[in-house]
Amino acid sequence: SYTDDGGDVWSGPASHPDYYGEDYLKPKHRFGAYNRICLSMRMRLDCRIINPEGVVRARFSVLNEVVIDRGSSPYLANLECFCDDVHLTTVQADGVIFATPTGSTAYSMAAGGSVVHPAVPAILVTPICPHVLSFRSMVFPDHVVLRCYVPDDARSDACVAFDGKARRELHRGDSVQIQMSAHPVPTINRVDHSSDWLNSLKRNFNFNSRVRQSPL
Repeated sequence: SYTDDGGDVWSGPASHPDYYGEDYLKPKHRFGAYNRICLSMRMRLDCRIINPEGVVRARFSVLNEVVIDRGSSPYLANLECFCDDVHLTTVQADGVIFATPTGSTAYSMAAGGSVVHPAVPAILVTPICPHVLSFRSMVFPDHVVLRCYVPDDARSDACVAFDGKARRELHRGDSVQIQMSAHPVPTINRVDHSSDWLNSLKRNFNFNSRVRQSPL
């Protein structure tokens, strides 16, 4: 048995402080570098569905992306997009993606969007199969307020999904307001945010991997 400094008695060999060796007490996973732990604040989006009367129907916090698409309609989605109440563009496509830097390697990348470092404060706007050659993915600063609404003359309603969940229907006159959330998600890095992110790209996507060119 073993009596600690507080007078408590512990029985059995496993309870003795010298029972476990140094190898057992070493952590199984190593986090940080140079005796420091790197913490990344992953940006989220604050999203609100607003009806024609200006009433907020629903509100969501999104880590990856907001997708507004044509749903089951056979017609192109017809959407009007604004940035800080300035008309941005009219979307005539299968849909449009509003993504965080974290979500830039998900649906947005599959739709042709840029890959953005998670420490960059930005919001990505990526069209899904646009019916025009000049509509390309755009990157906006994190302080802007983006708004996308279904016009009254649209052929059909649209649908919106938040991180692939909570799918809702958008009727004519409904809008989705998207801006940076005041509550990011803190994440612990194994080394630091650049090393973890780049290693993840190489491991999961074989980023820019090819047979090396032989010397002359």
